[in-house]
Amino acid sequence: MKYGLVLSGGGSKGAYESGCMKALQELGYHFDIVTGTSIGALNGLLVAQEDYQKLYELWDTLSLEKVLKHPIQFDFSIENLMNNSSNIGPFLKSYLDKKGADIEPLVQLIKGLYNGKKAKSSPIKYGLCTVAFPSMKPLEITVDDMSEDNIVEYAIASASCFPAFPIHYIDKQGYIDGGYYDNLPISLALKMGAQKIIAIELNQEATHPYLLHRENITFIRPSKHLGGFLDFNRELLDQRIRLGYLDTLKTFKKLKGHRFAFYPEENIQEIALSFHNQILNYENQYNHHLLTISNETPILDLLKENTYLDYLKLEDYFILGLELYMSEHDYDDLKVYHFKDIIQDIKNQIKPDLREIERIDFKNIAQSFKDLTNHQILKNYLSYFINKKEEHLNYENLFLKEFVLAMFITCVLSYEVS
Repeated sequence: MKYGLVLSGGGSKGAYESGCMKALQELGYHFDIVTGTSIGALNGLLVAQEDYQKLYELWDTLSLEKVLKHPIQFDFSIENLMNNSSNIGPFLKSYLDKKGADIEPLVQLIKGLYNGKKAKSSPIKYGLCTVAFPSMKPLEITVDDMSEDNIVEYAIASASCFPAFPIHYIDKQGYIDGGYYDNLPISLALKMGAQKIIAIELNQEATHPYLLHRENITFIRPSKHLGGFLDFNRELLDQRIRLGYLDTLKTFKKLKGHRFAFYPEENIQEIALSFHNQILNYENQYNHHLLTISNETPILDLLKENTYLDYLKLEDYFILGLELYMSEHDYDDLKVYHFKDIIQDIKNQIKPDLREIERIDFKNIAQSFKDLTNHQILKNYLSYFINKKEEHLNYENLFLKEFVLAMFITCVLSYEVS
């Protein structure tokens, strides 16, 4: 069985792939084939050389000054332009001269890290995607068709994100970023003989949706937006590395969670069943109307928002409810949590509030919705669930998040942590 690793392009978001590789190494994965595009080609070449420590050190120490000769942030905000005013003139001059930003510091850094002889003799076969310019003809090329001297040149060519970066020339032929053709070269890995593939995405949107849910392809996908592809802010790079590490462990079931990460040892089936049944009963009632039955799932849609879930297992109901609560209370999504600790947090925070619950008459204050706080609305719905009132609810769809949170919290309050 030949194992393939496929790395997406995405500029500075490539830090995420470094975190993924740390986790994959810890999990004992070894690859026979590595393919990549753009930053994925550069990261992939270090993997092919089996220089994992160099890969980690690259992303642990990378900064904008190591990428651009005249460093300015590429988010084009007025604040950043003003902060970088002394560099704008030199940057624009070199940009016009080179037809792209001067990335000579990055080119020299890359050439110091890569070893063509080592890559050529490696047991891991390497391939990448780039695009010839100006013909725009795609080129999928493997290490077998490269010389020791031009392996790194092709990797740089694959990452030449024109017009942000200059066209890269090899033997007088210009090349630009391979992402113009295939930003996630799974097809190339299959052509090279990969039978089982791990593919790392750098965007939440799937590059090749038709390849999702294939038995032999496992996707690692970011659990949140990674930011701009030319943002080399050091704090953001560290966050991407950490997120890649956690998302990989979640993908391979070493951690649980979708937007957050949890240790997997705790049994949550009982509380998950309680929350599931409340959702089921509500949506069943919601869909039955006079003479008609509809098929809407407003609560499930809310819970699954910004996840990759198509089908929910029982434990997913509890995890998604917990994550909704944690998102509303600004928990750090780069930490790993115990379920029991968050359950206890909820009990500690909510129980004192219950003494002050005052039911809101929605019918009589419709004109004053704008004056209600989210906390007031949540407490109103908590009163409904805790007191098991039979009266008809009003406006729960207008305040669906608070309604679902109240539903979830009542399940937590009745659950005894072992």
